[in-house]
Amino acid sequence: MSIFEYDKEEEEKKLRKAEYEAGIQKGVLNTARHLLELNLLSLENISRATGLSIDELKKLQQ
Repeated sequence: MSIFEYDKEEEEKKLRKAEYEAGIQKGVLNTARHLLELNLLSLENISRATGLSIDELKKLQQ
């Protein structure tokens, strides 16, 4: 196959992967927002649970 040939299956696979990863990130952000609203955990513990940085969590609080 030439580098100029379009591989529809490969492009669809890449698109599905990107959409999946975006969905996961959206879910992590929603979870972090809910944990922040509950105000039961420290920023450090929410950071550890979600993988988000303290700075990212502070931005979500605003």
